[in-house]
Amino acid sequence: MRSAVRRGTRRCLLVAPTGSGKTTVASELIRLAAIRHRRSLFVAHRRELITQAYQRLLDFGLPESNVGVIMASDPRRRPGARVQVASIDTLRNRAKPRADLVIVDECHRALAASYRDLQEHYSRAVHLGLTATPYRADGRGLGDAYDDLVVVTSPRALIAEGYLVEPRVFTVPPSALPDLSAVRTRGGDYDRRALGDAVDQKSLVGNLVEHWRRHAEGIRTIVFASSVAHSQHITERFVEAGIPAEHLDGTTPNDERDAILARLASGETLVVPNVGVLCEGFDSPPVKCAILARPTKSTGLYLQMAGRILRPWQDQSAIILDHAGCVMEHGLPQQDREFSLETRKKKQGQGASEPPAKVCIECFAIVPLSVRGCPECGVQLAVERDDVEETPDELVEVTVDDVQRLEWQRLQALASLRGYKPGWAIHRFREKFGEPPSATVRAAAAPVEDQAEQRRALYDAMLEEEGGNSAWAAVRFRADTGQSAPRAG
Repeated sequence: MRSAVRRGTRRCLLVAPTGSGKTTVASELIRLAAIRHRRSLFVAHRRELITQAYQRLLDFGLPESNVGVIMASDPRRRPGARVQVASIDTLRNRAKPRADLVIVDECHRALAASYRDLQEHYSRAVHLGLTATPYRADGRGLGDAYDDLVVVTSPRALIAEGYLVEPRVFTVPPSALPDLSAVRTRGGDYDRRALGDAVDQKSLVGNLVEHWRRHAEGIRTIVFASSVAHSQHITERFVEAGIPAEHLDGTTPNDERDAILARLASGETLVVPNVGVLCEGFDSPPVKCAILARPTKSTGLYLQMAGRILRPWQDQSAIILDHAGCVMEHGLPQQDREFSLETRKKKQGQGASEPPAKVCIECFAIVPLSVRGCPECGVQLAVERDDVEETPDELVEVTVDDVQRLEWQRLQALASLRGYKPGWAIHRFREKFGEPPSATVRAAAAPVEDQAEQRRALYDAMLEEEGGNSAWAAVRFRADTGQSAPRAG
């Protein structure tokens, strides 16, 4: 980052995984700025992030008298201090302190009006944004807020060096995933109210307890729910099963929230379902299981949820129980990803265009494509497309026509199910192959009229494309259509 500033960059985005020490990096930069008698402003949107940053700055040797906090009713207010740690909501309505360096935590929010106003006010300052997930659900890039992007390190590197742990990841059969066929998309993610209704079903909530007992019993756990009612119902089911659980949401008073999280850290409470509270700024290494009960189309939100449990603690494994289809849609949380400041095209994913993973048909562990034997139960897994053994007998040729026929079949079925005009499939086909489908391709993939046949044709095309991986094909079918995949037969 310092080299970027020396090159003339005034607005720099720093990307590093959850648990990699972004606040530590920021504290060192602020300390160096203080030595040069420069003023710094650290901005965050949550109380936990502000408290964490304040304490880290003191740990780095800054005198308490030289670090102030700008947050409603906070007693650490010191207007004359050279370093200020501020809540964006409070700062919006207060006189702004002088600053030569402005650091924004969780800066994937930086396109919001309050953050843009901050950049405009501090037009001469150096701006540094910190995030593990430089994504927005609506696909807009952060290039309007930052001029340069610096990737500090990757999840794989941090796991190899012992700073993060590699999670064990389990999902459920496609039939146990929520039916999202009636849930519309708003702002790049599922509509919250409709999503809450879709996932807050008695059978789905009960599965959470059963799955937890099978894979993570006794392990301190956080659950990501879709609504307050959903979170409360999950809590009730755990308590009914004799498992100490407590619910959190945005209306929980701060003192009560702190007490609940303290009981979770000590092990007095084992499970804390929450909605909209623990995705960002929550740091408790003893918590080693995350239940994903909230489907999301946002890779950023998914990685924030999964990243909460990846910090090392007493050589204990991290476990992700995915009841929402998130991992098969967005990829394993530890996989390396490419980042950009540019706005994402609609047809592209947010982190990995094709999640390199598959599901064990025996224990439903999610593992990389390259794995032949399931590390959880030992069953031999089907060979995927990128893992084909060479044989001395013969090679099977796959022609361009084969690939185009499969894609044309998929696009036609998808257009029919969504009610799109016929030209949509041709346009999407041309986007991918640079030309419209040939007469040969059209003839080999004739359209089907019946909706059940359309659904089956689309699912079969996805199943073939995914090398026979039925769980992955089912999740992709649901993501594309909003409907459950057809059952076998």
